[in-house]
Amino acid sequence: MVGIDDFVFTGRGDEILAALNGPNTVARIQPDGTSTTVLDAGDGLQNPSSVALRGNDVYVLSVAYTTTTDPNLLRARLRDHR
Repeated sequence: MVGIDDFVFTGRGDEILAALNGPNTVARIQPDGTSTTVLDAGDGLQNPSSVALRGNDVYVLSVAYTTTTDPNLLRARLRDHR
């Protein structure tokens, strides 16, 4: 995947969450390489640069370097998708 700036293992096998800076998304990536967008600009992301996980809480730091407006820390809930 292009634009991965940071990633974290979810604790569900080899599944990861990845912050994709340029596309303004956080993706859930499975061990087989398939991915699903779980957060995007509509959720408030602006160039996400890091992602952290504590329990089911996902924290994403957006640096907003292309918009230079409202860098933020987004908190979301990770749900089981199975």
